[in-house]
Amino acid sequence: MKEDKKVIAIYTRKSKYTTKGLSIQNQINTCQQYIADHFSEELCEVKVYSDEGISGKDFERPKMQELLSDIEKGDILALVCYRLDRVSRSVRDFSSLIEYLEKHGIEFVSVSESFDTRTPMGRAMILICSVFAQLERETIAERITDNLYSLAKMGRWLGGQTPLGFYSERVEEIDELGQKRSRVRLEPDTEGQELVKLIYSKYLEIGSLTKLETYLMNAGFRTKNGKYYGRYVLKQMLTNPVYCVADEKVFDYMQKHGYGIYAERELFNGEHGLIAYNKNNGREKVQRINPVEEWIVAVGEHQGIIPSVVWCEVQDKVLDNSKLSFHQPKKSTAILAGMVKCACCGATMRPRTSRIAKDGTLRYSYCCETKEKSRGNLCQMPNVLGPQLDNLVTEEIVQLKDKVIKDYDFLEDTVDKLEKSVCQKSTSLIVSKQMEANERQIQKLLDSLGRSSNEATTNAILRRMDEINEEQEELNKRLKEESSENVANIRIKPGELLAESMLHLDKEHFQELPAQKRHRIMQQVIKEVVWDGEVAEIHLKAEDYPEIQSA
Repeated sequence: MKEDKKVIAIYTRKSKYTTKGLSIQNQINTCQQYIADHFSEELCEVKVYSDEGISGKDFERPKMQELLSDIEKGDILALVCYRLDRVSRSVRDFSSLIEYLEKHGIEFVSVSESFDTRTPMGRAMILICSVFAQLERETIAERITDNLYSLAKMGRWLGGQTPLGFYSERVEEIDELGQKRSRVRLEPDTEGQELVKLIYSKYLEIGSLTKLETYLMNAGFRTKNGKYYGRYVLKQMLTNPVYCVADEKVFDYMQKHGYGIYAERELFNGEHGLIAYNKNNGREKVQRINPVEEWIVAVGEHQGIIPSVVWCEVQDKVLDNSKLSFHQPKKSTAILAGMVKCACCGATMRPRTSRIAKDGTLRYSYCCETKEKSRGNLCQMPNVLGPQLDNLVTEEIVQLKDKVIKDYDFLEDTVDKLEKSVCQKSTSLIVSKQMEANERQIQKLLDSLGRSSNEATTNAILRRMDEINEEQEELNKRLKEESSENVANIRIKPGELLAESMLHLDKEHFQELPAQKRHRIMQQVIKEVVWDGEVAEIHLKAEDYPEIQSA
C-alpha cells in the first residue's frame, strides 16, 4: 500500500456459520458498492475485516481488535458497515466506538440505514438505533429462555451434558398437525446406573464426600473424561433430582424445602424420574449452584433409579454436612502454587502447610493431589519442601534475565507505569464514575429527544448532548493518561511478555515483593515445573526461546 493512500475499512460480522441470513460476502459486496459511489478509488484503498461465527455482544473479536489497532496507527479514513448491529449490539460499546472514531477523525457509515456521523442528528440517530439493536438481542435471548423453560416444565430433556447413568437419544415424532418433530430423551445406561446406585449407598454408609472421593479413586472409577471423581462432581450427582423416582414422598419433601416444582402432584406417581433446570448460574468458581427455590423441577420421561426415601435421606445428610464448621486453611507463601506437576501421575502438586518455623515463616511442602486423595495408594511421589523449590526456581529464572530481555529495554517504561497504577486507582475510579453518570444523562436526553416535537427543544437537547460528548472526550483522555494500560490493547508476543515479567526479577528486591505478586509474575513466566522426586524441570511459556524450555 502506498504511504499517501488512506484505508477505507469494511467491517462485517455474522453470529453463526450458516447459509441463512445475509452472508459475509453479501455484506462486503454492498459496502464495496457504496465505497465505489462515494469515495475516490485513486486516494483510498479498501481493507476488509470479517468476524464470522462470533457474537456481537462485545468487542472481543479477532478482526475487530485488528481494526482498532489499525485505527490507533492512523491508517483508517472511514469505517463502513452494512448495518449497525454488525458492529455491536451493545449500546455502551457502540457509543464508546463512536467517540473513539470521532477522536481519530474517522467517518462512520452504515450503508443500509444511511447514517452520517458528521451531523448531531446523525449521531443521535445512530445511538437510538443501537438502543433498539440491543433491545432486539435481549428480546430474542429472553424468548429463547422462555421457550426452554416451557419445554423443561413439560419434562423434556433439553440436551447438554448427559448425567451419569443415561445416554441421550434423538427421536422423531409426528405432531397433531402432521408435522415431523424431533426431540431428545434420556435412555438408561445400565453400567452407569449401577455406579450411581453404589455412590448413593456408599455415601449413606460413610457420610463424607472426602471419604467417598478416596473410595472411588482407590476402586479405579473414573469419569467419562478419564478423570477421578472430585468432591464437587460427587455433590452435584448426589443432589441431582434426575435420579430420584418421582412419587408423593419426594413431592412433599421438595415442597417442604422450597424447591421450584412445576408439575402437578398427580404426576408424581412413581413411574418416572425428575428433570431439574436452572440449577447452575454459570459462575466459574464460587456459588455456582442456584438456591433450590430457583430450580425448575418437573416430572421427566425417563425412569428414576434411586428410591425417593434414599434420595431424600441423602439430601438431608448433604445439608447437615454443609453446616459443619469450616476451618479456613492457612495461607502459604507458595509462589509456584498451581504450577508444580507430579512426574509420576501428572497431577498438580498443591502446597500443604505444616507448621510455623522459629523465624515466624509458614512451613509448607508441595504434595501430589492424587497421592493425598488416594491416601498414597495410587501415587507415592515424595513431597518437596516448598521454600526450597521456590528459591531454586527463582534463581534459575533470574539467571535467564540477561539472556532474554536485552532486546526489550523499551519495556522498562511499561513496568514503571504498572508500579504507579496503585496510586492512580482512586483518581481513575472518580473519572470512571463521572463518565458513567454522563452516559446515563445521554440516555435520558435520548428519551427526551424521542418525545420532543418542538424544533427549539430538539436543538437544545442536541447541543447538550454535544457538550456531554466533549466532556466525555476530555474525561476519556484523562483516564487514558492515568491508566496503566493502553486503550489500543497492544498484543505482546510471548517473548516480550516473558521479558516484561523478568524485569521485576531482581535478586535484591524480588523476595521483598508480596507473595501474591511474586506468584503472579511466576504465572506469566512459567508453564509448569515437573517434579520427579529428585529433579525439578522448568518449562517456560516463552515460545520464542525454545532453548530455555527446561532447566
